[in-house]
Amino acid sequence: VEVNLNMFCSCMKHRVCKQISGTKIVTPKTWSLRNGLFLFQMARNWEGLNFLGLEMNEKLVVRCLQDVASAGKRNLYFLSTNATSTFRSIVSSYPGQLTLVSIQCPNPDFNKEQNRWRMVRRMLVEAVADLLQVNGKIYLQSDVESVLLGMKEQFISHGKGQLVVDSDGRMENPFGVVSDWERHVLARGAPMYRTMLRKV
Repeated sequence: VEVNLNMFCSCMKHRVCKQISGTKIVTPKTWSLRNGLFLFQMARNWEGLNFLGLEMNEKLVVRCLQDVASAGKRNLYFLSTNATSTFRSIVSSYPGQLTLVSIQCPNPDFNKEQNRWRMVRRMLVEAVADLLQVNGKIYLQSDVESVLLGMKEQFISHGKGQLVVDSDGRMENPFGVVSDWERHVLARGAPMYRTMLRKV
């Protein structure tokens, strides 16, 4: 995903380390996209699962990794990468199953018409559809309704007929954990738009 996205993923139960492009990472059990505070809380609440955040902003990743080390978290890791081009290779290198992919509040590029609402690319959607376990979930969230609808359309269009909508529209946050941006949006009285997809 190319515009300021991070990705938290739920993939496996093992707490093992691997090498990917020379970077030591903890085998994840859950994936998602946007600021690291959400993942920290998820990792705290579900210590039996492993979480990986993928983020293009290297400075944010460095800060998150420092926090992970300080907290001694063994079920959470972050990588600085472009999820669109690396998701398949990263996730397919793990043992276990991918159970959750979360993409939250991507930033639309209003200066480029072709990128304005297309926050996820076909390459990423196809990789997620291929690697997600049956009954695995994809959680999409944005404070811009058009962005959410665009992401949902990409997943339905390019999900190879394997993805269906579980919940939609003004659904409640299913995790009880809010990102820092979500907290900011709700504090100013604005709505959040959410969709949960499921692999069949």
